[in-house]
Amino acid sequence: MNKIDLVLGQTVLLELEEECLLGELLHVGSDRSFIRLSNVRDMLTKESYGIQTYYNSEIRNIQVISADKGNTQTGPSANARDNPKQFTKLLTLENLQETLEQINNYIFIHQTDVKYHDSIRYLKSQRHLGIAMESIEHGRHSISPSLLSIATHDSIYIFDIKWMKITDEMRDLLSNDRYRRVLHNGRLVKDVLQHKLGVQLGKCFDVMVAHIAIGKTEGKIVEEGVSLQACVQSYLKLPDKFFDMTANFDERPVSDTTKREAAKHVVFLLPLQDLFIHEIMLEPFYSSCSNYLQSLSRNPDFISSLTDLRNKTGEAIEAVAPVNLGIDVELLDIPEQESNRS
Repeated sequence: MNKIDLVLGQTVLLELEEECLLGELLHVGSDRSFIRLSNVRDMLTKESYGIQTYYNSEIRNIQVISADKGNTQTGPSANARDNPKQFTKLLTLENLQETLEQINNYIFIHQTDVKYHDSIRYLKSQRHLGIAMESIEHGRHSISPSLLSIATHDSIYIFDIKWMKITDEMRDLLSNDRYRRVLHNGRLVKDVLQHKLGVQLGKCFDVMVAHIAIGKTEGKIVEEGVSLQACVQSYLKLPDKFFDMTANFDERPVSDTTKREAAKHVVFLLPLQDLFIHEIMLEPFYSSCSNYLQSLSRNPDFISSLTDLRNKTGEAIEAVAPVNLGIDVELLDIPEQESNRS
């Protein structure tokens, strides 16, 4: 707690041994041994506790969610205002609470029991899946892949593939093209799955590829190997130190803190895909749709609109602008042999 810059009025998130609480900072002890919060709410049960005091010894982690009302930013950052082509979607406090609930409600699976079969049955009923793997930083040269996390729009499942290996059902989720998979840096994921686990990864949307392509289209200098954390922070407003870069995914048994960190690595993949596709890549297409939709309704006169309906349909269609739905592979600078290998 001593390393956190606490200011009265901040909205903070407290992680205790078995609770995750949200509240407004009311008081900080002179020796910083305790804090007092108002409007305290349990993120899991939704129960409200009013004013509560928490001591250093019981606080496992504390994160500042938003500053005091006088300093809260309500618009884009100065950098976004200076660069009109910069796309920034701010994650609201309500969105963040939903995300935290999803992270804290992860389902951890380490054996093929009833929980496993129920989880697989649910995942098979889904269409869109976020995919993340831990301990694969060196591709096929990694010592041992640790966790496989799969996210839907409302749930997160974490499979301990170090203990239970890849099952046939998992193999189908990863390879069958009936599923729309989203991942980050799929180059490493595919290399591990194909050469270490014998799984052919099916069609995927890679948010890192999208981030690089969009950045180069805007004329930005994009660093190689953009981390998931950096990618998320570029588009979603998150608390400082939201990600724990020191998590050890190789230790067994896997701690609850490490499981939550794995959940963080997969929870943003589907929202990022939605942002990239529908708010950035297809923005010109949606603009054309909007123009076409208004081509008849914008005429307030009843008789004139009848003339438009009968005679100007062709003009409205001709006004639709062409849209480039492809991404030039040259933007990604992927060597030909690596492109073929993947």
